[in-house]
Amino acid sequence: MIRLLCCSLGLWLLTACSSTVAPAYYVLSLPGDQAPSRQVTTGPMLVVDRVQLPEYLNDLGIAFQQDDVQVVTANQARWAEALDKQLTRSLVLSLSRQLQQVQVLEGEGANDNSWHLSVNITAFQGRFDGQAIVAGRWILRRDELTYSQSFQREIPLGEDGYPALVRALREGWQAEVVQLAQELQPTLTAK
Repeated sequence: MIRLLCCSLGLWLLTACSSTVAPAYYVLSLPGDQAPSRQVTTGPMLVVDRVQLPEYLNDLGIAFQQDDVQVVTANQARWAEALDKQLTRSLVLSLSRQLQQVQVLEGEGANDNSWHLSVNITAFQGRFDGQAIVAGRWILRRDELTYSQSFQREIPLGEDGYPALVRALREGWQAEVVQLAQELQPTLTAK
């Protein structure tokens, strides 16, 4: 009887442990996405501050807006790295590629004549209507000069699931960074 009980308990523990679903981890871009090989040593300097996020978005769980007032973060679909770090790295790499005559640095190396770029994200989540939302505001400043603009993009998900959501968020973020570079170029390179 005890042997049967031990075998049953062992089988139950084995089944319970194997039915636990391991979380899936997602990144906006994989490590092969490297900085450009060019090295700009002259020209304007742009210092990019770490992207700021509301606390619920910087959670490891991927955010999803369930209705007009409720946002949840997933337990099983998680960011592989803090979202603010991923967004900052992506922003610096993309701006470095697009702004060929500008020295783009991440939060360091500033001099008195440096431009500073801050980006505050207010939405970076899936939404109940099948859209991925990327929204926020960027601020460019140097001395007394300040330029600022809000942005919002809605990207339809191609299919259900977190992989599709992450791809749509990445697409929206990349499109926004391309537009940001186009808007910054004239100001940063003006003589």
